[in-house]
Amino acid sequence: MSRNEAQILRKRLIKIKGNKVVDRALKTEIKRYSHETFGSSAYWPWLALYTEMRGEFMEGWIPDDVYRFEMLPKINPEKFKSLSEAKTIDHKLFPGKAIEPLLIRLRGVYMDRKGKVLDENQVREYLAELDQELVIKPDSGRQGKGILFLDSNDINLEKLPAETDLVFQEVVRQHASLKEIYPHSVNTFRVFTHLKKGGEIDIKFINLRFGQGGLKVDNVSRGGFWVSIDIDGKTKGPILDEFGIKVGVSHPDTGFNLSNIKISFIDEIIYLCKESHKMFPYVGLIGWDICVDENGHPFILEWNASNPWFWDIEANYGPLFL
Repeated sequence: MSRNEAQILRKRLIKIKGNKVVDRALKTEIKRYSHETFGSSAYWPWLALYTEMRGEFMEGWIPDDVYRFEMLPKINPEKFKSLSEAKTIDHKLFPGKAIEPLLIRLRGVYMDRKGKVLDENQVREYLAELDQELVIKPDSGRQGKGILFLDSNDINLEKLPAETDLVFQEVVRQHASLKEIYPHSVNTFRVFTHLKKGGEIDIKFINLRFGQGGLKVDNVSRGGFWVSIDIDGKTKGPILDEFGIKVGVSHPDTGFNLSNIKISFIDEIIYLCKESHKMFPYVGLIGWDICVDENGHPFILEWNASNPWFWDIEANYGPLFL
């Protein structure tokens, strides 16, 4: 299924670009590399997709099926990685570092951030007193799916999705420099950390993601864009979409030029991610979604140890694990 996904994505990309890079000779070369490196030529589809995205084949790349089904199970054991899908406990795992919830709903029971149980009338009264926009997230939601942005006065508890646990949070008031890029979504930094055997934590990549076209989420799978950031906080390369297609250097909606800007709070972001990974050393690879509030303080918005974003980063800026 994973290789079929790669084939479908590659066909879509070729159709969008109007040309293809992988001819018969290059496909043979990719299959040879796959067999020699990973023990089977069957790993070629993701590498072919990477090649279409990058414009050339790079030895050292790791196919996404190797990453997801061979690397991750060894580095991120199932019993630990699944905790990253439970947004309702992030503030417990990373106290002071993750966005605090206003309310959570577990198995149909509402609680405040300290665990005090509230009946539905108390919840309604509390929401009415807040009188502000909230974001409501399903506990195991991914890629921005299922997220609701609602005014607290307009929330109908009976109409909320019944099949999942929920977390209620304030909408982040992001830093002015990030809002200037695109004001409609919380524009987040994705930081990929690797806990090595000796205990050292590497930063494998950092990028800044932002929405477009009125989107309230910045997920690239939902139409958002991203730009790579080096560890000094400087942007490198153009704005890219999900397929790594160059959008340019300026945001298409706001016209904000992202070339050669420097993120002033990058050191704080890196420190937050490294310290947070030290607090959860049970997995080796974590993708952190970091927001920065209006005062310039970074916080964990979400974290992913189940399948941290990899393939389009590997294609455009890898190999990451040479």
